Amino acid sequence: MTMSDLFPGILAPMPDAAASAILIWPSADPVAPPRFVDGFAPFVAFARDAGADPAVLAADLFALWDFVAAHPDLLASAETADAAARFLGNAIAVVHPAATWRMTSEPEVGTSTMSIPVAGLLRTIVEHPEHREPFREMLASWPQTDRDDQELAALAHDDIDDVDFVVAPVPFARPALSLPEFVDDDGHVIDYGSRWSGGSPPDDAYSRTSHLERFAPVLTVVDALVDHLESWYVVDVDRGIDAQGARVFHLRPTTGAAITITATAESVGIEAGALFHDIAPGCTCDACDESALTVADHVEETLLSIAAGGLREVFPVGQRRWLHTRIRTQDGGGRSSGGEPGPSVPPETLEAATEILAGLPEGWWPAWSLRAPRN
Repeated sequence: MTMSDLFPGILAPMPDAAASAILIWPSADPVAPPRFVDGFAPFVAFARDAGADPAVLAADLFALWDFVAAHPDLLASAETADAAARFLGNAIAVVHPAATWRMTSEPEVGTSTMSIPVAGLLRTIVEHPEHREPFREMLASWPQTDRDDQELAALAHDDIDDVDFVVAPVPFARPALSLPEFVDDDGHVIDYGSRWSGGSPPDDAYSRTSHLERFAPVLTVVDALVDHLESWYVVDVDRGIDAQGARVFHLRPTTGAAITITATAESVGIEAGALFHDIAPGCTCDACDESALTVADHVEETLLSIAAGGLREVFPVGQRRWLHTRIRTQDGGGRSSGGEPGPSVPPETLEAATEILAGLPEGWWPAWSLRAPRN
C-alpha cells in the first residue's frame, strides 16, 4: 500500500468479495475496509490527455461529474472505465470521509446507511447527466442519515435491566395445533420450518410462495391469547369481523398500550401503542420457510410482552424523524427495529405519537394492570 498524491490517504487494493463478507472466522483479525483504492492510473492519463487536472477532479466531485459527462468515450475502454470508477469512488470518499470500499456484485463505496455501486454511477453520469443535482442533494443528506442511524443503533443496544414486568399468575398455555400436511410437486411432504436444513434455498424460492393456508392454525392461538389476556388483565376486548372477513380484536387496557389484532388464515397483524406495527409471518416466500409454529411463537411473544410492559417506542429519532421500537421479553430477550414510520401514517397521527411518547419514561409503555384475584 502506498500514500496517494491525489487522495488524502493510503491506497489499498480493491477488496474482494471474501474480504467484504460479514462473516469473519473467530481466529481472524478483522481488517478495516479501505477508504481509497488503487488502480485508477489509466483514468488519470485519460484526464491529462483531455486537458484536465486530475488533482482538481479528485478534490471536486462535481467537477469530476461534469468531466465524465463531457467524455462518454471513456466508457469505450474497459480498462479506462474501471479506472474511472475507482477514481470516482475515491472522490466520493473524500466528500464523505466515513465511506469505505466493499465488493458485492460490483465495487461499492459507502457506509451502513448508503452504498453506491461506482460502475453503475459512472454509467449514470454518462447517460443521465441531469441526475447531477439529485445526487448532490443525496450526498448532502448522507451525514445526517449516518448520525440518525448511529442514534438508532445506540437505542437498539441499550442495556435495559429495570423493566417492571407484570405477568399473569398462570402462564399462557398454547392450545395444541392441528397442522395439515402439504406436499411438493414430487409428492413429498413439505417440512415447513426446517425445509432447507443443511443447505441454502434455491434462488427461485425467494420469489415463490406456496400454501399460505398453512398459517390458518395460528387463528386458534390468537383466540386463546386474547382469552388469556382478558382473563388476567384489566382490559376491554371487542371482537369483530372486517369487510374482508378478517378477525379483528381491539384490546383496550386501563393502563399500558392498547392493541389491535387483525388475523386471517394467512397472517396476523398487530398494532399497539402509538406507532408499533408488526405482521407475522414477516415474509411468506418459500425461502424464508415460516411455519404455523414459528408464527405462533412470534405472535405469542409479542402480545404477552406488550401486556407485561415490554414495549418501547421512541419517536422522533434524529433529524429524519425515525421510529425505534423494541419488544422486551421476560427472560431478557426480544427484538428491536428502526426506520421511518410507514408512508401511510397521517401527519396528525405522528404529531399525537410525539406527544404521547414524550410522556413515557424513555419510551417504555407501562404494563397492563392485573385483575383482582377471584374469590
